This record gives sequence, C-alpha cells and structure tokens, in this order.
Amino acid sequence: MKLPGLCYGVRIEANCYAPVLPPGCLAVFSKTDVSALENFYAVCAQKEFPFLGKWMQKETSEGRESGGRKVFMVPTPLHVPDSRISPIASSLHHVLLFKDFSDSGKLRLLPASKILWKHPLVYVQK
Repeated sequence: MKLPGLCYGVRIEANCYAPVLPPGCLAVFSKTDVSALENFYAVCAQKEFPFLGKWMQKETSEGRESGGRKVFMVPTPLHVPDSRISPIASSLHHVLLFKDFSDSGKLRLLPASKILWKHPLVYVQK
C-alpha cells in the first residue's frame, strides 16, 4: 500500500476500546492533511499527553444554520438581547469533540486553539 508522506507507526499493545485498533496491531498516522480512517486521530493538546481518539463532532458558531440548536450558552451581563454579536470571542466557540480511546472511550471537548496537532490514521496492519 502506498502511504502519504511523513508517516509514523504506533504499536497498539493494550486494548484501546476501539474495534479498528485491536491489540498487537500497528497503527500508521500521517503528519499530512489527508482523510482519516473512520475519523481516528492521534491528538495532542497543550499541557496534555497525546491520545488516540475518534473525531465525533466539530462545532463552530459561524457554520451553524439559523434556528439550529445551540450547543451551550454562557450567561453574561454584557449580553444584549437583540444583538447579533456575541461578547464571547468566536475562537472560544470553535471546539472539537473526541471519543478518547486511550481513556476507556470517554468524551473530550477540546478548544481548537489548544490543539497542537491532529494526525489522521491512514493504515492499520493487523
């Protein structure tokens, strides 16, 4: 199989609670921007250890259609009822939701500004 440039492999030795990555397999990740197998990534956020996760959701305040359900609401005294401008910086609205398979499949919500790198899974050698 031809892999994209700048790849590295990680041997999965323990059960990481993901059927795609059974114990004993070699997971190959790419440092290039390519599609991930089943949305699996190796992710590193600021001041945290890297983890294996499935990208579940991407939420941003800019891409939401009008009338859509808000993911969260932060009450603030600066809120003006008829205003279309949020007093909260739009960069704080941009978050990524991962299912963390290195931690029993718990969900992790990470601000995009805190993610140092996100490498897609490109191949699994069983």
